[in-house]
Amino acid sequence: MLKKILIGLAVLIVALLLIGFLLPGKMEVSKTTMVNASAEAVFEELNDLRNWQEWQYWNTLDKPGESTITYGEKSAGTGASYTWDGKNTGKGKITITESIPNKSVASDIEFTGSGSAKGLYTVEPQGDSTKTTLNFSFDNGMNPIGRWISVFMKGEIERAFDYGLQKIKERAEAKPKFTVDITEVTTPVVYYVGIESKGVIATSNEVNELMTKTYGQIATDLNKAKVPTTGAPFCLITKWDDATKQMDMICAFPVDEKAKVPSKYKVQQIPAGNAVKAIHRGDYRAMEKTHIQINQYIGMKQLSINGAPWESYLTDPMIEKDTTSWVTEIYYPVQ
Repeated sequence: MLKKILIGLAVLIVALLLIGFLLPGKMEVSKTTMVNASAEAVFEELNDLRNWQEWQYWNTLDKPGESTITYGEKSAGTGASYTWDGKNTGKGKITITESIPNKSVASDIEFTGSGSAKGLYTVEPQGDSTKTTLNFSFDNGMNPIGRWISVFMKGEIERAFDYGLQKIKERAEAKPKFTVDITEVTTPVVYYVGIESKGVIATSNEVNELMTKTYGQIATDLNKAKVPTTGAPFCLITKWDDATKQMDMICAFPVDEKAKVPSKYKVQQIPAGNAVKAIHRGDYRAMEKTHIQINQYIGMKQLSINGAPWESYLTDPMIEKDTTSWVTEIYYPVQ
C-alpha cells in the first residue's frame, strides 16, 4: 500500500513538473489608473524611494518593528536604492536604474535567494489628469517550480498594484495645485548695488511710489558714474511680517563684480545656490498669491528657506502699460 502511495506521489510530482514547463516562463503584471493631478505630482511619488513607504502594499505585511529599511547614498532618481529585511516580506534590494523626469522610473528588484525582477512605472499627462501605470516582470527561465509559484503570486502582485495606485492617487490629488510655473534651479552669484528701506507696508500704494523713486535714484546715480547694469532690476525682501504686511527691502540693480560705483554704494552679492523659482505674469498687486504658492511648494517638497527671496522685474512698467504683459521672476533660496 505504501509503495503505491509513493509511486502515486512520484507520478504527481513528475506531472506537476512537466506541466510547469508548459506554464509561462515570465510573469508580467500591469495596472493603470487615472490620477487627477499633474504628472510632476505623481512622478515624485515614484521617483523618491522614501515616498514608497507611504504607498507600498508590502509595507502593510510587517507590523511595526518587524522590518527595517536601509537607504543607499541616494534615495531619489537614478542610482537610488534601499534594502529591506522583514519578518513576513523577507530580504531584498530595490535600485532605480533609470529615472526620466515626469515620465518614467525603472527599477531592479532583488529578492534574496529567490531571483530578481524588474519594475517600470510610467506617467502620461492626459488633459488635467495623469495616466499612471505600474509594470512588473519576473523571468523564471526554465525553472518549473518558479513558474508554478508565479501562477499563485500574480494575483498578489495585482492586489499590491491596486493598493499602491490607490494610495498614489490619494497622495498626489491631495497636493496643492499651482497656477504659476514653479521650478527648482541653481542660481549664480548676483552682484548688485541697492538702497534699503525698512517697515514698508507691502499692500499700500506707498510701496509702489517708494520703489519707483528708489529705482529712479539708483539708475540716475549709475548713469552719472557710467556704470552699466547687468540685468533686470530686482527687490530683495530681507524681512517680512505676515501679521502687519510690513517688510524691509532692498531695491537693487545687478552690476559687475568690479564695477566702480559711486561712493555711497557698495557692491554686494547674493550667493550662488539652490532656489525655487516662480514666474509671475501680470499685475504686481496679485504677486502675493504667487508667493503663497511658492511657500506651499517649499513645504510640499520639505525644503527650507535659506536666505532672502527676491523679485526680478523683467518688464519695465514705464514702457509697457499693459499689466497682463508684465513678467516677474521670483526666487526663494532653499536647502
